[in-house]
Amino acid sequence: MMQPPQTQSFGDWAHKAIAKHYKKILSHEAGVLADRDPEELHQMRVGMRRLRSVLLGFAPALVLPEALTPKQVGRYGRVLGKLRDVDVMTLTFRERYLPQLPTVEVTILEIALKKLAKRRQKQLTKVRKFLNSARYGEFKGATQAWLDQPQYQAIASVDIQLILPDLLLPQLSELLLHPGWWVGYSPKKLSKKQLETLFATDSPILHDLRKAAKRSRYTMEIFAPFYGEDYADQLQAIKKVQTLIGLLQDDAVLQAFLEKALGKTFDQELPTLCQIFHDNRHQTWHQWTKLQHQFLDAEYRYQLHQTLCQPQPRPPVAQKSTSN
Repeated sequence: MMQPPQTQSFGDWAHKAIAKHYKKILSHEAGVLADRDPEELHQMRVGMRRLRSVLLGFAPALVLPEALTPKQVGRYGRVLGKLRDVDVMTLTFRERYLPQLPTVEVTILEIALKKLAKRRQKQLTKVRKFLNSARYGEFKGATQAWLDQPQYQAIASVDIQLILPDLLLPQLSELLLHPGWWVGYSPKKLSKKQLETLFATDSPILHDLRKAAKRSRYTMEIFAPFYGEDYADQLQAIKKVQTLIGLLQDDAVLQAFLEKALGKTFDQELPTLCQIFHDNRHQTWHQWTKLQHQFLDAEYRYQLHQTLCQPQPRPPVAQKSTSN
């Protein structure tokens, strides 16, 4: 976690955050090109995502070159993301599902995994091409130039604690007003048939809620040093939203891949795996409904707003001694 700079102006904090995530991106560049470890790609992608969140969160204070705008950084991240998605699918199949399958289904799934490996090679080629491109070089040049000579709006000189609630409350409102919270909301437990219908029709809305939770989490994490334990607890709750919806979505993505790789009747060839998918979705959904009810509770939503409006007082900066 970053420690606040002593001056704590809006602009100073923006500069520190941009420099941190840019350094992280660069530190994993060689590892991604060499394809030594999938974790290198993961960390570089995280760096891009967090940099984009910083640029959005501090947008009122920044004057940015085109190559460093949130829109452009989002595009860079998507190039990395396509390869990362393949890595995640491969890891999930091999570590989570293969050990649970009978031998005959393992053989069939290995056929699909060979096709996934070919897809990975294509995406790796695209990532390497991007990292060696003039476009990526412009991003690095523009970012370093901005860090050396940052350009700000007038509000950058304001003490950041004065405007923290104004920065965070719109992000929280966007999250809490998302229609995904009401998908499947019911005081009663949904039947299996109702759940299957829900998964078939409303998955895109839930997926978008997951993205909204991720945006809120990344933005809130930037300013965590200015808040206390209540804020940290609420951050964990938002992270859990992202995680549980992600689990619901991941199995849907895996099934879509299997249908493309093995055909529409793949469920007949992989009955054990499909039953595991089915059971996982239902178990995860029941965990999700508890969190869903929590975030739709009026008192909890009030507490979320109150926490953001009460950043912790800044401790006084220690005076340097003038004695010899």
